[in-house]
Amino acid sequence: MYKEKILSLLKSEMGQALGVTEPAAIALASCKAYEAVGGKLKKIKVTTDPGVFKNGFSCGIPGTDEMGNEIAAILGVLSGNSKFELKVLENIKEEEIIKAKKLREDKIVQVDVKKGLTKILIDAVVITDKGVGRAVIKDKHTNIVLVEADGKIKYKSEEDNKIESNKDKFSIIDLKLADFINFINEIEFEDIKFTLEAIKVNKKLAEKGINGAGMGLGKAIYELEKEQKISGDIISYAQMLTGYAVDARMGGCSKPAMTICGSGDHGIIATIPLAAVAEKMNIEEERLARAIALSYLVTIYIKEYSGRLSAFCGCAVAAGTGVSAGTVYLLGGSNKQIEYTINNMAANITGMICDGGNLGCSLKAVTAANAAIMSALISIKDVYIPNNSGIVGNTVEDTMKNIGKVASPGMIETDNVILDTMLER
Repeated sequence: MYKEKILSLLKSEMGQALGVTEPAAIALASCKAYEAVGGKLKKIKVTTDPGVFKNGFSCGIPGTDEMGNEIAAILGVLSGNSKFELKVLENIKEEEIIKAKKLREDKIVQVDVKKGLTKILIDAVVITDKGVGRAVIKDKHTNIVLVEADGKIKYKSEEDNKIESNKDKFSIIDLKLADFINFINEIEFEDIKFTLEAIKVNKKLAEKGINGAGMGLGKAIYELEKEQKISGDIISYAQMLTGYAVDARMGGCSKPAMTICGSGDHGIIATIPLAAVAEKMNIEEERLARAIALSYLVTIYIKEYSGRLSAFCGCAVAAGTGVSAGTVYLLGGSNKQIEYTINNMAANITGMICDGGNLGCSLKAVTAANAAIMSALISIKDVYIPNNSGIVGNTVEDTMKNIGKVASPGMIETDNVILDTMLER
């Protein structure tokens, strides 16, 4: 009954992004605002929600050695093309980087944060010698809802009409884990094969991390294995590949990631450990594609409750739980054992904080890969946290809901403390 709707959901939640999606979205909004008026840049003012602000605060901008929201906003104006959406900064030139750095020094850009928001908001105002452009993004990183030129509306999304027409809209939270498993078992391989594109895209990114990009965590794991200080099992291999990819992404590599729920790191964690296990265990592509789909669906389900951006690390917690469920499926585990691993992950790493996009994301990603595969392996041995233990609920759906609720509303004050800590610098 839900086959086509689930397929449509999966395809809509997948997408390629160059660099961390939050500074990319800031660049997109600034670019769109500038395109509304053109001319010589004078001033940029951007207001964001806490999650967007955090994640762009200290992460690398692809194709540059620069970091942060300010440079992303300036480059969005100088070299962006809004048609490329989250690959808006794909064609940066060296002279534009030099100019952007000078403009940042001249303090032509101001990025403010609006506390208390739990959904994505980016409001970019660009002032030039030709006028004032404005663009607003809401709820999703590419969802431009308003474009203005000198206060006159050039584009406005019909939100009220959308709300009215979407009363009967399909929602993933109306389904159960059993529905996800039935879907991935029953769908034709040709219909789900597109998920394998995520492996191709994210592995190309991982290849850029081999030489020690970012904090060099993937490379360190490789060296530790060669020194026989850690084993070369499927867990350490998954950690190494995941580390490579996130190192490259957070280090500003000019290669896109395949996102899920608007996040490249979510997309990496939800897929790369599965690719590592499949490679080590010689598992065929068809089963891998189905496992990716399950990983994605569990991730999306949890994110429906936690929100797109939150105080906890959705990459590790939501995508980590998704990839753990996918690993159990990949290794031939039962439906009940998939439930077990979701409970295990809930009891294990829920609550890991998000302190924004930075090089440390590699550490969280590698921790998630370890926890996810270990959880899957012990679940297949029928080792699990029983229902109604802590945040583990009476049903696996309750558990996934509870994971999300820990982030929102549970950790909203935590988010404020994290944000204040970052703003004190």
